Amino acid sequence: KNAMAIDIELRTNRRLPIRVMVEYETTEDFLIDYTANVSIGGMFIKTYKPLALGTRFRIRFRLPNRSRPIESYAIVRWSLPPEEAGCMEAGMGVQFEELGRRDYADVEEMVQTWEYTDD
Repeated sequence: KNAMAIDIELRTNRRLPIRVMVEYETTEDFLIDYTANVSIGGMFIKTYKPLALGTRFRIRFRLPNRSRPIESYAIVRWSLPPEEAGCMEAGMGVQFEELGRRDYADVEEMVQTWEYTDD
């Protein structure tokens, strides 16, 4: 099995399909892209230049109806470069490394609220 298939099978958190602007920085670059989905554990960032697997980086994003941004570190768990994406969106799946208690609660509340209004 490839890494992407294994990652998809191991997901335990429901993903909220939401477009949120994400700012992130590596040692060389400051980048801005958008999410395709967000969960309590991480997000998929749409980008034509995904970072290498295992890359740890600072991430910052704002949830709807929340003025203060969420800042954390994240790790690239899988990536799909444009040349391999085919009909899927190019990008990278990242896992939050450390969310503060309040940030975690806000992400959790957003996902749960969406789950209950999705019926």
